[in-house]
Amino acid sequence: MSLFGDSTPIIIDDNVIDPDNTAYQPTELPERQSELGDLNMVIRPVRTGGSPHNALVYGPTGQGKTVGVDLKMNQLKEWAEENDQDISVINVRCKGCGNSYNVLSLLLKQLREIQLGKGIEEPKGYTRKALINMIFEEIDSIGGTVIIVLDEIDGIGEDDYALYELTRPDLEDASVSVIGITNDTQFRQNLDADVQSSLGKREVYFNPYNANQLRDILARRAAGALIDTHFEGEEQTYDNLESDVLESGVIPLVAALAGDETGDARDAIELFQHTCEYGEANDEMIREDHVRIMQRKLEKNAVREQIEAESTQRKLALASVIKHELDGNDSPGTNEIYKTYCTFTDSFEKRNLSQRTVLQKLNDLNHSNILSKQTRSRGKAKGVSNFYSVAVDMELAIEALEESPNLADVAVVLRELQ
Repeated sequence: MSLFGDSTPIIIDDNVIDPDNTAYQPTELPERQSELGDLNMVIRPVRTGGSPHNALVYGPTGQGKTVGVDLKMNQLKEWAEENDQDISVINVRCKGCGNSYNVLSLLLKQLREIQLGKGIEEPKGYTRKALINMIFEEIDSIGGTVIIVLDEIDGIGEDDYALYELTRPDLEDASVSVIGITNDTQFRQNLDADVQSSLGKREVYFNPYNANQLRDILARRAAGALIDTHFEGEEQTYDNLESDVLESGVIPLVAALAGDETGDARDAIELFQHTCEYGEANDEMIREDHVRIMQRKLEKNAVREQIEAESTQRKLALASVIKHELDGNDSPGTNEIYKTYCTFTDSFEKRNLSQRTVLQKLNDLNHSNILSKQTRSRGKAKGVSNFYSVAVDMELAIEALEESPNLADVAVVLRELQ
């Protein structure tokens, strides 16, 4: 028996429909011409021998920020080579760094690798000021214009020392510019005023994609990834896409689902990838009903993983809200929820927390978008009350509780109520 079956593959380039595979990098972003124009203004001073502006690039996840900056940096390096200009670009991924020290250590390592080659260890044991001084020495040694791209810059946490120092360089033979990229639209407001004024002089905002833009993005991915799929004419848009293996409604449906939810291109490409893989494995075509099947599976996995990652006490608080909804009380208050919580803890010998602590667990679940919360006034001078409801698919929530070994008995109660 053949490992992958005997049928002709539908997918001929998996990389193109993999949202996380850096082997595929778009060379054009037609939906981001305005934002790319703004980035062009950020780097424009190099044309007359100046330094690019410091800038902050921000917007929701999956909107092409990193791809857009990478595309513009690659174009800049090509221009520099053609015009005999000395320009270097350093990309530092800040996610997981947590503080300025770790960002500076990683940056120094990458600067040294430019001149000494890969394999340099991250420096350890130095003060932050010593790291900054060594970074400026390396930049001076490299010379020319050095652009530092700090991707996921919010990963630096609340410690903005590195941002303050990097945007105030002390250099003799080089110039340095900083471009920060973040999904956190409030990141700039949380910075020290001095850092705001230096890093945030130029801002480039990436708006969420709409469904029409997502259709064209997916069409280009489809043309590059699927057999017997191509564009008719010069414009690479969904309207010009022709395919013998893709039902015409697949891409509009994927785009509409992603557009309605988040406008996140990564989510759209991921759903399209799973749909194509399912179609290849189970049919000779990629069909609309395959989209629904895979959307449900991805949604199910995401909800279950999210709930399964919660603590036992948060799961008990969630189970208490679920019980009320199954009993017909769609929006129970905190007192009602706490009584049910205590019933569960007493019946199944779980640790009992105070009502105030359980309220915090409910609020945590609200912040995680597992529960919805409504606050209502109790009348003049009587304060307010909070009421909660389940914000995710009820069936998926119960399934997640069933798969928690220490809450199986609680899940049985909920199943009986169903």
